[in-house]
Amino acid sequence: MGNASERKAVENFQELISDELNVRKIRLLNAATEAVSHSVKPLPKQLGQKYGNKFPAIQKAILAMDAEMVAHTLVEGNPLKVEVDGTTYEILGDEVEVKAQAKAGFAVAEEGPYVAALVTELTPELIREGQAREFVRRVQDLRKSADLEVADRIRLYVTASDGLKSAIQVHQDYVMAETLTVDLQFAPPPGEAHAMEDDFDGETLKVGLMKA
Repeated sequence: MGNASERKAVENFQELISDELNVRKIRLLNAATEAVSHSVKPLPKQLGQKYGNKFPAIQKAILAMDAEMVAHTLVEGNPLKVEVDGTTYEILGDEVEVKAQAKAGFAVAEEGPYVAALVTELTPELIREGQAREFVRRVQDLRKSADLEVADRIRLYVTASDGLKSAIQVHQDYVMAETLTVDLQFAPPPGEAHAMEDDFDGETLKVGLMKA
């Protein structure tokens, strides 16, 4: 993560960010290396043209340095200072190829000094929670299509495959609070209900709602 104020902003808006990204929890990485490692490769064309027969020694010096330090310096847009035979050379970001590799269990996106890492291991608990969130999203879409006011309470009728039904039951309090449901029934919706059918993650769903 970037500077102290940016890290503080992430901490202050964790709930908003997690809701927008549909993730369970957000925390700041202890260090970028917690989720990603880097390799560096001095580029012969750029450095060879610039430094001629000094290139082999400069290449060797760069490769002898800590790859994470080299990557961090160059990715932030700063020149890398390399000393060879008593002379200091400033190596630029377009003269060294920096490659990022996500560590096991993470998917990583990197932009300049910023790293975002998503934990990819899905436990049964996380799968159920994700399904409940997807269900809530569909109910919210159904509320909109039914032209309900933001504060309108609803009665909800649900038929779903076993896995999704279990997820809704486990997270029923969350589902009802998020969708302003005062009564949730696992039963086919009445004919006058606003209803929809959908499938996701291998689960099937029919849901209907009526204004309470």
